[in-house]
Parts: sequence; structure tokens; C-alpha cells
Amino acid sequence: MKQKLHLRNNIVYILLLLSQVSCQFLKPAEEENDKGEPLARVYNQYLYFSEVEDLIPGEIGEADSLAFLQNYVNAWAREQLLILKAEYNLNEEQKNFEDQINKYRNDLLKFAYQQEYIRQKLDTNVTEEEIREFYRNNSDNFQLKENILKARYVILRKEAPKIGDAQDWFRLTKEKDREKMLDYSLKYAAAFSLEDTNWISFNELVSVIPLETYNQSEFLMRNHFVELADSSKIYWLEIVDYKIKDSDSPLPYVKDIIKNIIINRRKLELLENLEKSLLNDALEKKEFETF
Repeated sequence: MKQKLHLRNNIVYILLLLSQVSCQFLKPAEEENDKGEPLARVYNQYLYFSEVEDLIPGEIGEADSLAFLQNYVNAWAREQLLILKAEYNLNEEQKNFEDQINKYRNDLLKFAYQQEYIRQKLDTNVTEEEIREFYRNNSDNFQLKENILKARYVILRKEAPKIGDAQDWFRLTKEKDREKMLDYSLKYAAAFSLEDTNWISFNELVSVIPLETYNQSEFLMRNHFVELADSSKIYWLEIVDYKIKDSDSPLPYVKDIIKNIIINRRKLELLENLEKSLLNDALEKKEFETF
């Protein structure tokens, strides 16, 4: 607290010295309000230290805090001067924003009500059958934009022990070998993924394993096990399955997308029914009529 107060006092003092022209217009101490001492003034608009204090990043030093504060004060002054200039130079018609303000308020009211209505009424439960049916009826809309694959991989540091044994465990399919590989990876791997159930993009894999190829499709078709090494690491990769760009996306790969589409359609249907219901209710109660 003492350090912050010291910093605050130093900043105010230095700013007052740096802003001599502005400072001569600052309110005297006896006229200060509950906001404390002002930092700057543009005509009759004042900026107070209490309004800026919490914006100063706590992890920076005193010199950087001063620079931050000086930049903030200058930006505030530019904004105030621009507003005042606009007030002086625009005519009353140009400054009349009542229609825009009312429209903006009405739009905010409508949006807030619609969001609350959706929150209360929307069913976000999407069944597996709904997802499969949507996929069957819209499969042409789910063509792959990139190559994808299912893969297992392990990244080891070269100094890891029993690398030969680990390589055998990685390649073998028996449950006991997979358990040994998992235990080994937990202890020694820099990174690993031994599950082969999720589809990932080839580009996502390349961000983890430094594969180099000019033709991803050909690489996927020709390789099953891949071993790479650099100056410090060894990379093992098993390609379990793959799909080539422009083919149909596998359902699990687009499942979340389909779920979001179904939910968004429900939202639109809810809002459409809401508007129809409000209109019909108003007509029945004679709260709405046309002439």
C-alpha cells in the first residue's frame, strides 16, 4: 500500500511538472470533489487520478507507469478536444442523434429479450440419431477441406532409456504391450498420444511432428509407421486411418459442427415462433390493428 501511494504521489508530482500549461488551470485543493486531485483539464472537463489509478498495470516500474499515464492523459485530452470541436462546428440537425439512440436502445432491448427467451426455452439436447439424420441428409455439405487422419505418436528425448523395447511396445497391438507403452510414455515421453479414435488434420499433426512432404495425400497412402529424429528427439508415428481432401467428412469429425447447426436452427425457429405468437396474441386482444 505504501509503495502504491509512493508511486501515485510521484506520478502526480511529475505529471504536474510535465504539464505546466494545463496545471495552471487545475482546481485548487479546497475545490476538489470526492474524486481527489485532477490530473488534467480540457475546458470544464476534468480527468482525475482516481479514475485512472486502477488502469495502471501493477507489474511495471515507476518510469513505465509514468509513460503509461502520460499517454492515457494525452489520449483523453485528444478525445475531449475532438468532442468539443464537433459540438462547436456541427449544427443542431447534425447533432441530433435521438432517432439513432432510440433505434440502438430498441435493438439492445430486443436482443436482450430474445437472449433471455432463448435461455429459458431452448432445448440444447441433441440426440445421436438427430446428428446422424442431419449428416445423411446433408452429406454433400461436409466435404473435407483438408486431409485428416487417425494416428498414434510418441515423442522421446534421445537420452530416454530402453528405446528399443519402447519401439517394440509401440508397434505391437497386444494389450500388455500397449500398457507397457503407456507406462513408459508417462515416464519418459516429451509428448504422446496413444489413442487412435480421434480424427485430426494433417496440418495439426505437422505442428507436433516435423513431417516434411510436398504431397500429403501420397504420404498418407504410402506410410503406416514413420520414424523421425532430430538433434534431440525421436518421433514415432502410426497412421491408423486417413481421409483425403474433398472426400466425405467422417461423421465423428463434424459431429460438433452438426450439433451447433441443429441448435442454431432451433434458436431461429424459437425466435420466429415468438414473433408470430406476439403478433397473433396482440391481434386477438385487439392490441394491434391495421387501418
